[in-house]
Amino acid sequence: MEYKLKKDHIAVCETALDSFTELPVESDLLLPDYCPDIVKVLKCQACPAFTKTEVNGDKCVLEGTVAITIYYTGEDAKLHASEHKVDFLKTLELKTTPQNPAVFCTLKEDYLNCKAVSQRRVDVRGAFSVTIKILSNTEEEMICAAEGAGLQLSHRPMQSSELIGTAGKRFTVREDLELGQEKPPMDYIIRHSEKVRTDEWKISAGKVIAKGELEVLLEYQPQGEGERQTVQYQLPVSQMLDLDGVGEESVCHVCFDLLWSALHPQTDADGLTRTAAGEFTLCLRCIALRQNTVLPAVDAYSTQFELQQSQKPASLLLTVEGLPQSWELEQTVQLPEYMKKPLDFWCETSALSTSVQEDVLTVGGKLRYCMLGADADGAPVYFEQAQELLQEYRLGADAADYLLELSLDAENCRYELSDKNSLQCRCRLKADGMILGIMPVSFITGIKVDETREKKRESESAMTIYYADEGESIWSIAKRYNTSISAVMEENSLEDEFLPEKKIVLIPMID
Repeated sequence: MEYKLKKDHIAVCETALDSFTELPVESDLLLPDYCPDIVKVLKCQACPAFTKTEVNGDKCVLEGTVAITIYYTGEDAKLHASEHKVDFLKTLELKTTPQNPAVFCTLKEDYLNCKAVSQRRVDVRGAFSVTIKILSNTEEEMICAAEGAGLQLSHRPMQSSELIGTAGKRFTVREDLELGQEKPPMDYIIRHSEKVRTDEWKISAGKVIAKGELEVLLEYQPQGEGERQTVQYQLPVSQMLDLDGVGEESVCHVCFDLLWSALHPQTDADGLTRTAAGEFTLCLRCIALRQNTVLPAVDAYSTQFELQQSQKPASLLLTVEGLPQSWELEQTVQLPEYMKKPLDFWCETSALSTSVQEDVLTVGGKLRYCMLGADADGAPVYFEQAQELLQEYRLGADAADYLLELSLDAENCRYELSDKNSLQCRCRLKADGMILGIMPVSFITGIKVDETREKKRESESAMTIYYADEGESIWSIAKRYNTSISAVMEENSLEDEFLPEKKIVLIPMID
């Protein structure tokens, strides 16, 4: 007897690498000529960011930049900052060559030490842990339909996300930031910080067009004895990225990353410093997927003959909703005795950790409260205190494993002095990024009907009465009695394959 099998393709993935590596930070830094000599280092800040994560054959290349800022006091007893950019390159050997690979990396600070070895040189030593996962994305052939030989197939509808590709583009924004006529001229910059926000993006054939805003906070000491000044700027950013295969139906994670920033005071023709020259290096990144509903056959039998079926275990990629999320945090911080006059306050997140159990995302880490100020003699001092943070969120899907590309930023940081040495600190924490789930599945890739082994009926009755339990599947009943699932459902006027309650089921026999 002739029979026909219809086949289709299904996008599957497998984990090519799931590992950790260390990114060392070892730099001997020289102060720029415009910076005064160092008397005392107050704080060292190192912010690494990837500019490229790609797979070439059996090697994974990680490229990036570590932005290092050193806060120190000079011989003038004033606060100064020196900014440095250190590039890094790390290559990992892979045991296999992934197909259409996707790389997911997260960074976690292990330690950071900084000391002045002379008045013009600073030695920085530290390390970051890199969690790296690489997916290999391929297509497999599956059975999706069958005709003849009494073949019966059980289909399992599944949501699947096919990786279209990943792409990134690095670019630089240069802007002269004017203080404004209402602001006094600048003596020196106390601190500056930046955040980049992705506002919107459009997808067209093979292109991603993204718009966002770069928020710059400049804090400076004015000339004379005036109080410190704060100026905020909003710089629009836009960029176009080429990505083959992306279209309007694609599901994309698009974001701008800040890689490096520097601000330097500029003196005008009147000898007044009313402008800061800003240079900002950013990267536009995109991960694009195509969502599909697939109907692979997961079980099969013939009502007429014995058969053999071959199955393929694999994993599907799922797009999981759940980000962005934000929450308010309020904690108490005790100031040290030497901090007599707070001048500047901000928050930093570190030691970021994420885990998913069932469908609950747990975000943990440390929140550092940082403060620059003056001691009893008016000399600059620095203080920081780290406190634990932990937050849980329920995700939109339950997968066997997860890939997370997540960032945690502190926004709207502020404090109030509740008594002489106690601060009530408040901020909003925002977790953003992309979550992908990995779901194991097994589907039929081949069926061979043995026409020499005809099935024999145990009963010649045209109808059998069966007492079914709650939750029992019509597929299992039809397979047991060697009839078709469509005949059982039609005979019993059933719309759902699973029975909602105990009931009598009539099982018709078919030829």
